Amino acid sequence: MENRITEKVPYEDFKRIYRVFGEKPYEEKYTEEDFKEIYDEYNQKGKIYGAYVKGSLVGIVAVTYGAKQMQPVSFGDKKVLYLSDVAVDSEYRRRGLGTRLMAYVIATGKQEGNDLIYMRTLKEGSMSASIAKKLGFRAIDGVEQDVTTESIYGTSQTKRNIFLQIDLEGLDKNGLKEILNKAMSATSDPDLEKFLESDEEEREGI
Repeated sequence: MENRITEKVPYEDFKRIYRVFGEKPYEEKYTEEDFKEIYDEYNQKGKIYGAYVKGSLVGIVAVTYGAKQMQPVSFGDKKVLYLSDVAVDSEYRRRGLGTRLMAYVIATGKQEGNDLIYMRTLKEGSMSASIAKKLGFRAIDGVEQDVTTESIYGTSQTKRNIFLQIDLEGLDKNGLKEILNKAMSATSDPDLEKFLESDEEEREGI
């Protein structure tokens, strides 16, 4: 499992990477039961893509099918993919991995015939939002949501979230190629360059 993206992510690997949400800006508290519940939901209702470098998991992106309940969004009869989470090991942040993972989801989502991808993210301080906008996501105007979670300090915290979406129906081959090229050029890290190259066959098939 050298330098590639896979859909098979073992639970212990997932849990280790998902712990990043206990750090700033999220600072969310998770129990073992919480980790297991999230992991099972993603596998049952969607997919977890894992980025492995030198055989070690360094990042994940999780997606589920359909719009989430309890969110103020509606997409009619469109085939929707929800980008649930992007998490990258601290050692690999700001090196282009998150960009590549998100671009991979856009490409595979298009290949699967989805009409759009949407996501919910923090209104302030979200690196995921910056990456998504660079790759073509746009804010859903007028749609925000306050989300309350338990913090690592044992208190409740409420943070404002926004929603972003990207239209896959109107994304042609040239547009997709442009997105993938942006992701490919987002890093000059030797390990990640090899990792990106390992995905060449999958990209050519989209």
